[in-house]
Amino acid sequence: MYLVVGAGFLGTYLIKYLSAHTRERIAAAVRDPAAAKPYPRAEYVRCNITNPADVKSLASYCAGEPLTVFYFAALHNVDYLFEHGDEGRKVNIDALSHFLDTVPGIEKFFFASTDCVYGENAPGSPKFKETDLCRPINLYGEQKLEAESIVRAHSYTAVRFSYMMGPSLLEKRHFYDRLAEKLTAGQPVEMIDGMVRSALSYETAASLLARLSDVPAALLPDTVNLCSDGEYSKYDLGLRIAAACGAPETLVRSLPEAEAAAFFRDRRASRLVMDNLRLKNLLHIARIPLEV
Repeated sequence: MYLVVGAGFLGTYLIKYLSAHTRERIAAAVRDPAAAKPYPRAEYVRCNITNPADVKSLASYCAGEPLTVFYFAALHNVDYLFEHGDEGRKVNIDALSHFLDTVPGIEKFFFASTDCVYGENAPGSPKFKETDLCRPINLYGEQKLEAESIVRAHSYTAVRFSYMMGPSLLEKRHFYDRLAEKLTAGQPVEMIDGMVRSALSYETAASLLARLSDVPAALLPDTVNLCSDGEYSKYDLGLRIAAACGAPETLVRSLPEAEAAAFFRDRRASRLVMDNLRLKNLLHIARIPLEV
């Protein structure tokens, strides 16, 4: 059985992909099943991952099934986390540890980590590989790196995701949707021209993660970078959204990195890009585009 813990933007894309490409049973653990995007083959289970009673109930629900788990539950807003670190620890670290100690039958476990664990690429340095030393520069990266150590202690896999974008499949709108709406209406948008990162569409990320789950457990490494081949600023991505909407590129206005940094509470990397060769080798593919 596939168990998706947290059906947010990426989790919902994954459920959609699995529903179309597998006959395995699919369960999704979510805070509010009524707010989840329904797919005919997905079963939604109410579960607040920070509530031990809910996790125990989820373990009973899954009992007897060999599980492939995709764990997305997290508090990941960098600036909110900066001001609510204790709350973040309960979600990002304590709940994860309790889940792994409580839910039986896990054969494969994919933990959604982040490129933020690396910190920042030095000027002129190559892309980060999984074997590189991690030096996170914000609390989000620090907590995710600590969570990864818990995942490795259980001999499972941490997947370091790049920045992701795409239309929301939920009623909750994504940043992408708000930008697309403005651009379609002929309204200008400001996008940061700097703070370059690896990136990937939600749809591509979901398909790659699902394919990664087909790799035999014995061949899965403890860490995998999941990103496209390119590196992009928010301004670059804004231009792509404008093109997708048929809007003039001139509506996307450049916001210098130095000005943008003044709006953030915690630090952001000026350049944060990952190497994806390990993923390519595991999936036997030659290139990974931003979008499928």
